[in-house]
Amino acid sequence: MILFNSDIVEILQKALSEQYLDSTLLSSCGIGFKFCDVSIHCNERVIARINGNIYEWDDSPNSAPWGNLVRQQFSSVCLSSPSLLKITLQSGDYIEIESVESQYESVIINFPSNGKEIIMETF
Repeated sequence: MILFNSDIVEILQKALSEQYLDSTLLSSCGIGFKFCDVSIHCNERVIARINGNIYEWDDSPNSAPWGNLVRQQFSSVCLSSPSLLKITLQSGDYIEIESVESQYESVIINFPSNGKEIIMETF
């Protein structure tokens, strides 16, 4: 869809403050990261630093230890580039999520609903 911008950095910084990564979900069509109240589903490439090693997810499950990110506390979020959003955890591990400009969704971020209203950002 679209590339990342500074607005999503500010929104995620507030939304993820004091949260931890609750779970990861690998599937044949994406990878997901669930924080306490926020879920992020990625359809493009994801690069992660886990226990000092760099891993990449690109369109299919792999043997990276994604579960080692679970229960880690959020630290910060920044743009590495307009197409890469980096979420850093307090341990120093990070998740770098890619978005590309295309007709399909690269990243879907779901926030806690507000009554009957569904709140999400799509990139």
